[in-house]
Amino acid sequence: MILALSVLLGIARPDGCRTIQTESILARDMAPAVAAFAQFPPEFLLGYVASSGTPRVFHGADLERIAKNRGVDLHGLPDVCFVRKTFIPQEAQIRAAIQKTLGMKDVNIEVAASSQREAPTGVLEFPRNGLQLTAASGSADLMWHGFVRYGENGRFPVWARVRITATMTRVVAVSDISTGKPIQPSQVRLETCEDSPLDEMTARNIDEVVGYLAKTSLRAMTVIRKTQVERPADVARGDVVRVEVYEGAARVVIEGRAESSGMKGSTITVRNPVSGKDFRAQVTAKGVVTIGEIPAPGGRIQ
Repeated sequence: MILALSVLLGIARPDGCRTIQTESILARDMAPAVAAFAQFPPEFLLGYVASSGTPRVFHGADLERIAKNRGVDLHGLPDVCFVRKTFIPQEAQIRAAIQKTLGMKDVNIEVAASSQREAPTGVLEFPRNGLQLTAASGSADLMWHGFVRYGENGRFPVWARVRITATMTRVVAVSDISTGKPIQPSQVRLETCEDSPLDEMTARNIDEVVGYLAKTSLRAMTVIRKTQVERPADVARGDVVRVEVYEGAARVVIEGRAESSGMKGSTITVRNPVSGKDFRAQVTAKGVVTIGEIPAPGGRIQ
């Protein structure tokens, strides 16, 4: 049976729109404005509102037609406006989201600028892959792209320009260091500074440079970058090396001369000084190369 009702209700908000948390406008959202809609299932979908905050207006005639399709006869209904609840991410929210991503304590996050577009309410996130790092990341503002996660799969893009610093250590040369020379403890020192914790190329510990070779000349009072040094080869060309030859359970040890350089795990050329023949062997330790498979404990090959 069709229920005849006459409903004359105004819109509650002074700005003319009702704010809702999601993009779906349901019967339960309409009921406070048009009481007859309380008869409908609460989750009955009436339509959608834009995530950008653009209002959606249901004209009275449209509401009457929707009600009639549900078997309810309404007349004289007002226009009802809905708008998605939005927000502009504030500095405190941006800092909290970035802090969560970094997972670092005692880090200082300065927000120089950020997007000012209205975003739908949701969870503000700044994923690590949205950070644009440059060679000057330690001293410049960083552009970080993030998003507001809303609804089931919605992502609204946001951005922030930030400077991130923390109390860090770094290695500084105290004297000039020549190219290709092993760095000595007396040539460097560790200092404390305010620097970017995102800069992974600056040497932060003495053991990252002492004993390493300078790939280029380093001047006194300069900060040392990891790209400026390299580990010395475990076997250098011209070194006399121990050659361990494995054949099944048998093991033979001879001496050879390295004809190329390499780190542990690399394959180099070695010369047999007796026969004068070259062969390939794998560097397995400092001054040691191996041919064949090394038997593991219990007789298995490793």
